[in-house]
Amino acid sequence: MSPPSSASDSPPPVPPGLHDLSRARLTRHALERYVERFAPTLCLDRAERELRQALSRTRRLGRKPGSPQTAAHLAIAHQRIMVVILQDDAITTVLTWPQFQPKLIDFGRARLPRKQGRMIQRLKDALDNANS
Repeated sequence: MSPPSSASDSPPPVPPGLHDLSRARLTRHALERYVERFAPTLCLDRAERELRQALSRTRRLGRKPGSPQTAAHLAIAHQRIMVVILQDDAITTVLTWPQFQPKLIDFGRARLPRKQGRMIQRLKDALDNANS
C-alpha cells in the first residue's frame, strides 16, 4: 500500500478557464518548432521540460469546426505568446502569435479575443503561481 500523498506533493489546482496540457503527448515536430521559434539555444531535453512547464497553464482559443478533436491553446513561453495545436491527445505543432493570427477563422474565431491583454496577464499570473 502506498503512503498517503501530502498536499505539497500534488500540483496546484488549475484555475477556472485554464487547462493543464503538460501531460499531453508531444510530437517531435512540435518540440522542434518550439526550439526553433522560442528557445533556439536549448537542447531538446531541456526544451521539452520548459515546454511542458509552459503547457501547465493554457487557455483554449477555439476548436476546428470540422474536426472537434483539434483545438488551439494559448500559452506563454519566454515572455512571448505561444499557440499550440492539440489534436486528440497530442501537441502537434507550436506557433508564434503572428503565425497563428491568420488562422483564427479556422478555429471558429472571426476576430481577435476581446481583452487580450487581460487574458495574457492571467495566463502569466497562473503560470507564476504554479511555479512558485
